[in-house]
Amino acid sequence: MPRCGDYVRRLLSRDFDITAVANGEQALAMAIENPPDLVLSDVRIPGLDGIALLKALRSHPATSMTPVILLSARAGEESRLEGLDAGADDYLVKPFTAQ
Repeated sequence: MPRCGDYVRRLLSRDFDITAVANGEQALAMAIENPPDLVLSDVRIPGLDGIALLKALRSHPATSMTPVILLSARAGEESRLEGLDAGADDYLVKPFTAQ
């Protein structure tokens, strides 16, 4: 079964320039160095997790307004609210479809 990151990258790379990284620290460093139009992050990523990444992005002037969408296999309303309360622009539950 393909990893979610691979699936999302293939899906979005048809229409967008995608930069994929292996962990939250790399994502933060790259976003600060070259602010993206959007950050799409799994909640459970190595190192700096998605929530911590989101908070770090929101606290940095270069990325404070960058839209962030979190992906997670945690489907409960509590998990969704945790992401949205932390400042995510949206919270998508896996698995999801391309539509």
